[in-house]
Amino acid sequence: MERFLKNIKIFSFVSIIIICFYFLIRILIFSYSDYDFLEKLFGVLLLIGETYMLIHAFGYMIHIFMLGSGKKEPIKKEIIPGEEPSVAIVVAARHEPKEVVEGTIVTFKNLDYPNKSIYFLDDSSEQNYKDEADEIAKRHGIKVFRRSERHGAKAGIINDFLKTMTEKYIAIFDADQNPMPHFLNEIIPILEADPKLAFVQTPQFYTNIGESPVARGSAMQQAIFYEIICEGKNASGSMFCCGTNVVFRRDALLDVGGFQEEFITEDFATSVELHMKGWRSWYYNHVIAFGMGHQTLPAYFKQQSRWAGGTISVFRKVIVSFLKNPFSLSPVQWWEYFLAGSYYFLGWAFFFLMICPIVFLLFNIPSFFLAPEIYLTVYLPYFSLTFLIFFASMKERHYNFKQVYYGLILGTLSFPILMKAALYGLLGKRMSFVITTKGKSETIPFLYLWPYLIMISLNIAAIVYGIIRLEYSPYAISVNIFWAFYHLFILSKIFYFNQMPEIGREEKARWVTLKN
Repeated sequence: MERFLKNIKIFSFVSIIIICFYFLIRILIFSYSDYDFLEKLFGVLLLIGETYMLIHAFGYMIHIFMLGSGKKEPIKKEIIPGEEPSVAIVVAARHEPKEVVEGTIVTFKNLDYPNKSIYFLDDSSEQNYKDEADEIAKRHGIKVFRRSERHGAKAGIINDFLKTMTEKYIAIFDADQNPMPHFLNEIIPILEADPKLAFVQTPQFYTNIGESPVARGSAMQQAIFYEIICEGKNASGSMFCCGTNVVFRRDALLDVGGFQEEFITEDFATSVELHMKGWRSWYYNHVIAFGMGHQTLPAYFKQQSRWAGGTISVFRKVIVSFLKNPFSLSPVQWWEYFLAGSYYFLGWAFFFLMICPIVFLLFNIPSFFLAPEIYLTVYLPYFSLTFLIFFASMKERHYNFKQVYYGLILGTLSFPILMKAALYGLLGKRMSFVITTKGKSETIPFLYLWPYLIMISLNIAAIVYGIIRLEYSPYAISVNIFWAFYHLFILSKIFYFNQMPEIGREEKARWVTLKN
């Protein structure tokens, strides 16, 4: 492992230099190109898409370079038996399935930590869900917390609970996240060792990856984020809260007025506030809680829409805060929040990169293209090296190429959803909070796949017309045909992911049998 880190750091450093060099070349070529209006328009779109990819490739290489740079393990304070600080363990739920919540409550009871209190923050408005919550509480001897006036969704009910709790720490879990018995024994000593530590975040790990392609793809995305990116953020003191599997110091939350209710991604927004007030965070990269990934494409898209709109709205806050008070965070923290906040512009970036080869092949716009020698000596080294480093870093975590690539494809296929969510976030329009179903058997109707069907048709038309015209400009047309084929391959995978999960097939088969 040490040898791997040393080698990959060298390659990541080289990649960082190549990325900067390629970006400089692209800017210079665009600046000196003799474009007409339409050519300049699509040239700008292509440059925007490439710039996004370059910035985030640069950020990933920085994270790779920082692996192993910080403390691998946190300082822990030895806690004397019988003097354990008090912890409130909470799950906030609204209209969640009874069996899911109850399973989580059971894991709370099994936590091997003596000074704990378990609270079910029930925010349901329908009486049958309230009755189920009371039944669960009575059966397991836990406390139910409700509020008279609903505001701020999950953030609001936790904030209302904060005003009443007396425990020193609050452990927050989603309804489908199950901590292991030693969870608190691992985390509380870390918080006790540093009085300025606001929270400790742990990874999310999905256990239902065998139930559908979506579950496998989303689990892979979690692995990329939690096993590489979060480690890099932690090394720079920029780890933010991810909403679940996290333990907060109550005083830290009260210091910033609780969770930021005006944002859908209240966890991300609250992290900004905490870091700006001098609080620290820590990422504990050990899987000590397990959960469920989304099994269906509609559920996954709803989640991505919520995350994207909320994160980009916080991105606006980050930009404004930087302009008002640039010294409230360190330069590297500003950079990390800029990187995280801009991630969900992925939808627009992919769309720009996808549409440009199409208009080039169909209409020869822009008419100018990178000379072969520049493409081979500048672009290919950047693309190849970052590609290899990315997959090598995941292979070291024991993931194969197919697993990683299909995780990336699933994220890319969200582009129509992310485009809409990004506009909402930029305009400051709050998107409705949607409860994402777990295990529900559903697919997207064929007609609702129209964005993919249109782009698939355009790519096919561009490829066919490009092949017909190949003799006129073999190099430029061949390169763009390659990218059109690449985008067509990605788009075609929408049918692979848009299928009923295995559990859903079994349920449907049983229903048909009973009916007959």
